Amino acid sequence: MSAQQETEQPKTSTVVDGIEEVTEWVENGGRSFYTHMYKAASQPPKATLTIIHGLGEHIDRYSEMARAFARAGIQVLGFDQRGFGKTGRRCGRLGDNEGIDQVASDIDLMNKRVSEPDVPHFLFGHSMGGLNVLNYALNNNQDGHIRGVVASAPALMAGKPLLPPNIVIAALHQVAKVFPSIQKNTGITTDMLTSNQAEIERFNASVENISHCTLGTLSSIIRRGLSVIKNASSFSTPVYILHADGDKATDVEGSRRFYNALPETLDKEFREVKDNEFHELHFEENLDFDVIDTYKQWILNRI
Repeated sequence: MSAQQETEQPKTSTVVDGIEEVTEWVENGGRSFYTHMYKAASQPPKATLTIIHGLGEHIDRYSEMARAFARAGIQVLGFDQRGFGKTGRRCGRLGDNEGIDQVASDIDLMNKRVSEPDVPHFLFGHSMGGLNVLNYALNNNQDGHIRGVVASAPALMAGKPLLPPNIVIAALHQVAKVFPSIQKNTGITTDMLTSNQAEIERFNASVENISHCTLGTLSSIIRRGLSVIKNASSFSTPVYILHADGDKATDVEGSRRFYNALPETLDKEFREVKDNEFHELHFEENLDFDVIDTYKQWILNRI
C-alpha cells in the first residue's frame, strides 16, 4: 500500500455528550499511525487543530483537552508520533522519531486530514511536540495555512538537570550519526511532570508511556531546538507560548530566547508561570487560571 493511504484497520466511532470521536490507523512514509479525531457531532467546526504530544508519551493523554476544544467548536486530530504510543509499538521502533524533518511530513498529512475548506487551522504541541509545531510553522507555513501555533513548554532547550556538559553533547551528536538507534533514558521523571497525583498514577499505569528514546531522536531535538531559536526572527505565524519558570524537563530560557528574538510586529504572547516547577501545566489543578480555557480562547480569538 502506498504512503498516505489508510491501512486496512478497523475504524471506530462513538458519540458521547455531543462529541464524535473517531480512531483509525493511517499510513505515511512507511509507518502506520494511530489517530484520534474529536469533533462536535451536530455543527460544523469554527476552527481545526492538530495536537502533537511530547517525548515518551502518547496522544490519548490529551483527550480531556481535545474534548474541551471540540465542545467549543474546534475540530481536533491527534496522533501517536513515530516511535511513540501505539504507533511506536506497532512498528517496533520505540523512542525513534526518525528525524524532525520526517515528523514535519507527518504533521503535514495530519493537517490535511483534519482541515476543512475555508476553516482556519491551528497547531498545538507540548514539549517535544512544542518544538515540532514551532519548527513546522517556521519552515512549512510559507503559504499561511497555519493560522496560529500554541507551544506548551517547548523543547527548545533541555532542562538544566538533564543537560550534560557541552563536550558530552558534542560526543552524543557524533555517536548518533553512526549509531542513531542506541537507546538512552530521557532522565525525565514523573515528579517533574505535574503535582496532579491522579494523573501521575494514570501515567505510570499506561504501557504507552516510555522513559527512553534513541540517540538519533535526542540529537535531533537538541540541534533543531537551537536552530528554531536562531531563526526566530523569520517566524511569521501568530504564536502563544506557556512555560513554567522552574520546569526541569525543558528550560524556560529556550522559550525566553525564542520569544525575545521574534519580530516585534508579530502577533505573539509568552506567559511564563512564576514559582512553578512543573512541565505539564495542563494537568495542574492549583493554578490561578484555566490552562485549557486559555488555549481555547486564544484560538477562538484568531478565527
